[in-house]
Amino acid sequence: MKKDEVNPPILPGVYKRLLVFVRPYTARLTVGIICGAFYGAATFGMLIALQWALGGISGESMDFKGIPGLSESEGNASDIGLTRLILTVLILPLVTIIQGALFFAGKYLVEWVGNRVVADLRLHLFEHIHVLPMQFFSENRVGDLISRITNDTNLLTQLVSNVIGNVIREPFTLIGCIVAMVVLDWRLSVIALVVFPVVILPVALLGRRIRKASKTGQESRADMLSVVQESVGGALVVKAFQMEQEEASRFNQFNRRVFKSQMRQTRARSMGDPIVIFLSSIGLSGVVLYAFFNDISLALLIAFAAAMIQMYKPAKKLSQIHMRVQKATPGIERVFEVLDIVNKVDDAPDAVQLADSVQTVSFRHVSFAYDEKKILDDINLDVKSGQCIAFVGSSGAGKTTLVNLLPRFFDVTEGALMLNGKDVRNYTVHSLRAQIGVVTQDTVLFNRSVADNISYGFGDASRELIEDAARRANAHDFILELENGYDTVIGERGSLLSGGMAQRVAIARALLKNPPILILDEATSALDTESERLVQGALDELMKDRTVFVIAHRLSTIAHADAIIVMDQGKIVERGTHDELLKQDGRYKYLYDIQFSAATA
Repeated sequence: MKKDEVNPPILPGVYKRLLVFVRPYTARLTVGIICGAFYGAATFGMLIALQWALGGISGESMDFKGIPGLSESEGNASDIGLTRLILTVLILPLVTIIQGALFFAGKYLVEWVGNRVVADLRLHLFEHIHVLPMQFFSENRVGDLISRITNDTNLLTQLVSNVIGNVIREPFTLIGCIVAMVVLDWRLSVIALVVFPVVILPVALLGRRIRKASKTGQESRADMLSVVQESVGGALVVKAFQMEQEEASRFNQFNRRVFKSQMRQTRARSMGDPIVIFLSSIGLSGVVLYAFFNDISLALLIAFAAAMIQMYKPAKKLSQIHMRVQKATPGIERVFEVLDIVNKVDDAPDAVQLADSVQTVSFRHVSFAYDEKKILDDINLDVKSGQCIAFVGSSGAGKTTLVNLLPRFFDVTEGALMLNGKDVRNYTVHSLRAQIGVVTQDTVLFNRSVADNISYGFGDASRELIEDAARRANAHDFILELENGYDTVIGERGSLLSGGMAQRVAIARALLKNPPILILDEATSALDTESERLVQGALDELMKDRTVFVIAHRLSTIAHADAIIVMDQGKIVERGTHDELLKQDGRYKYLYDIQFSAATA
């Protein structure tokens, strides 16, 4: 991730930004919070009811202002009055039923909101990645991007599942317990609460360790996923060079880093509970000693101890929240790092739709730099509608970069690219790309049916149009021979097809789009001689009355071009027709002679 394109998020700011995704679900969240508040009140009622019930057994009484049957004291369980017995038997289960209903409603509603926020954030991240320019994908590994969409957002899912409900519910439970303790005996409450702040300090220190280990772990997971993506994607090369063990060793290197970071987090989390329990026991011991020396009743002591234990239960959960937040924070930061990257190839505020037919395409002193390295330098070129312009040159000459400026996969860094006399940046990106068809050397197909791949971007295309495009691309016959014909799922990146078959499906996709501008980036390079001849004929037919930009390695395929542009180190060094360039005896003639000599050798 490029540091200069990202503003490093500050911890409170990151979680504040999540509120934007929460707002649509405020009503559900509010009901969940109310349920959590009443759950805490129910906990208070449970503790008071418990002390009252125990008082009936031990011979104590509570002041209920003379309500008959509620203020009597009994010496043992068999002496409890009928009214008090019935109320004791009914109140305790009733309070637990209310608690359970409030717990379920609060937990379900809050976690529904939390998980929906995570799903919305994941979708937003996926959409944002797809609107970023191609330069972003050149600078970032696929495995790392997948990790941010899956692993990093999964950390937030765990945070929601284990934390959000507790954050909203447990504080009310804690308050209910503290109020109950104060009502029962305020002096005992002071002893118990003195220990409480001491619990927070070690938990905070452990949280820092967890955050650091979590960040390291997420980065290691991204590296590990990148290794998997590269190794599995390049399985043929791995086997051909017998690198299975080396790839496994490379994977294990990152795998062990992930394991070590997980164990550092586990150690820190595992230390948290014993610390909380130990400090809680100190507070409980102080309460017992005070009760012994001050003649506190057994009923009050038991009820107070129950309240104290209940108080430290939410305290322990809240301490774990801190650790879980620290664990999730690096993942959330990594998500917002991507979301903070500005899409530099976006619609201008006054952008208009490209609705007119394409008349002219002009490059005016166009330059393009990539990471401060100039790829294109002062390109000037005028192309009229219906012309076929071919680009040739050695690898790295800038041919592909030049044609990629037209659909705004990149934007020029100097000069302007004009379409119908207007800068392409003044058109909306969607309407501009709708006028351009692209067939690349690196065939990109999806794990869908053949028909779906041909109609990609045109889901409502009829089967008749799909088959017509396939026929013109010389693909119809081999498609019918597949197991399910046009409904055959061709695997990831068309793995079930040969290179020539996959390329013809990609060409059929461009034919179906039928755009006024066509970019062919060595589109026939993956075809055998026979297929190339048939597809080239279809392409020749398609090129009529269209503006075509061709990048070709085989110079024999561009002899018919209206103009051939020879590029070297980002500059145009020659231009002319095939015959004119051969007569110049320059760079084009040199490249042509090399290919001709190789072909006849």
